[in-house]
Amino acid sequence: MRSTRTVQFALAERISHLDAAAWNTLTRDSSVFLKAPFLTALERALPENVSPRYALMYQGEEAIAALCMQVVQLDGRSTVSSTTPLSGLTQLMHQRALVLGSFAGWGDTGLVIKEGADATLVWTEALRLMDRLRRFEKLEGHVNVSFVKDAAREDHEAALRKHGYQRAPSGPDMLLELDPKWGSLDDYLTCLASKRRRAVKKTIEDLFGYQLRRLTLAELQQHESRLDALYGQVWASAEIRPLRLSGKFFVELQRQLKDDCVVMGLVREDLLEGFGVCLRSGATCVGYYLGYDKAIEAPLYFRLLVSILEQGLAWKCARVSMGRTAEEPKARLGAAPGGTALWVKHRTPPLNWAVGAVLGSIEVPEVEAYRVFKQES
Repeated sequence: MRSTRTVQFALAERISHLDAAAWNTLTRDSSVFLKAPFLTALERALPENVSPRYALMYQGEEAIAALCMQVVQLDGRSTVSSTTPLSGLTQLMHQRALVLGSFAGWGDTGLVIKEGADATLVWTEALRLMDRLRRFEKLEGHVNVSFVKDAAREDHEAALRKHGYQRAPSGPDMLLELDPKWGSLDDYLTCLASKRRRAVKKTIEDLFGYQLRRLTLAELQQHESRLDALYGQVWASAEIRPLRLSGKFFVELQRQLKDDCVVMGLVREDLLEGFGVCLRSGATCVGYYLGYDKAIEAPLYFRLLVSILEQGLAWKCARVSMGRTAEEPKARLGAAPGGTALWVKHRTPPLNWAVGAVLGSIEVPEVEAYRVFKQES
């Protein structure tokens, strides 16, 4: 009997096992998190609880979509802090989950569609594939929860809801639009309101004795354990921490992404006290993960945020993505909340209804707006 399916899939557990030309063509203009160098770096330093899955969707002989997925073993209490408004999801986060997207990134991390392809068809078939994979993965333990992370726009909500997904609160990606006239940090500072300008300058002054410089691949290899420890301090205090990256991962990022990855280090007396990673993603400078010694009473974190802005200017990017956490200091630099999306579905309908009830009861505070630039009133 002839199949009535209109698309077919090529599946793999390693990105190198798929057609590289097809994947690279589809993701050429997409987020850095969907490109082979980043995915290869993550594979070479995978967290213990993460197993990647990839798919190319074909219509006939044409590849029309690329899917990046993860099977993640979530440990409820270590994944969700008891202090966050999302603490009601602790039990939901004590599951083996299938994610369309990546918990190691944000923005477009899960699905890219070929221009001109039928987006409704792609989304419908992608979600059907998620259901099939979830059932297949039970050979190694039930996958009870499915997530769609960051990839969905409002015009695709109908397909998600039809397949039982419910929207969950998701912190905003803090975005700072860069004025093309800013060629340096001094140009940016000149545009700030006096109060904000003094705060940035004071941060730099308070770190007298520290050297902020780009770390080479050799230095990253030398300091791998230190990178791990510094990142670990920040990870431990995060409200949501579904996976724990390693120092080796940051080394592999530099190795694979080369000039599209810059790791800035804060060094004092030859000791690395903090670091921040920037990734170039098209016209966006992604302020990626960072780490610093929380025992030091100095504004290390804020200085690392400023270094992300500096790198965005050096790359002549249109914007800086600062991520989801610590919205207030980012807002004080001029960043504003951008849209994100997280969708979730439990495989059992009664529990999926309960998940919806919990999600509906969660109130996520809005990011406070600040007067940052001179022209603002």
